[in-house]
Amino acid sequence: MDSENISRGADLLVQRLTNAMAVDGAIYAESVLCAMGCVAGYACQADVRSEYLLSGGNEESAVFDIYSDKSGRHYYFGELTDRLLIGEGLSLWGMVSRVSAGLPDINEIMKYVSSAAGSEKFGVVRNCTVGDDMFSYLKMLWQPMSELAIPYCEAGGLHVVFGAALAKLVKSLSAQGVDTKESVRIAMESAVSMSRVDIRETWR
Repeated sequence: MDSENISRGADLLVQRLTNAMAVDGAIYAESVLCAMGCVAGYACQADVRSEYLLSGGNEESAVFDIYSDKSGRHYYFGELTDRLLIGEGLSLWGMVSRVSAGLPDINEIMKYVSSAAGSEKFGVVRNCTVGDDMFSYLKMLWQPMSELAIPYCEAGGLHVVFGAALAKLVKSLSAQGVDTKESVRIAMESAVSMSRVDIRETWR
């Protein structure tokens, strides 16, 4: 992978998102972290779909563990997505964890998201105030943000550009005095949650 190209793409994503979400020139850290986390998390599912469904010709059920809730919404779990979320190397967790000395418990985050699926708690970041729920951020931002990212990555590498953007955002907010451990928690809780959803469905 071209690390310089990835870095340029990440810079562009951070700039566009922070500009779009600024209110009277002010950035609300929790909302921006949640929003970037949402699209970064979904990028993991999108890369799995690109490699194993579109290119590999597999059925969804062979790639994901699919669950539905009482409202008929679907959730996509699976080892392939988890590798891009929290695996070694260029996973979201791998990149974000390099810019923070203090880290949340990623296993607790994974377990919480799994337990919240199908309930009113799913898609709402714990212990912080954001401008919208996770799914609304994802629906609004996925198309324009992914289109920005595509020229800066190889096939199956959207999550890398978004992971680099997430790390840059955490680092930038840290320089402004925002707690990095809490930033990583918000970002990763959002990412893990939105890596599980069907973006084609309606929500709430």
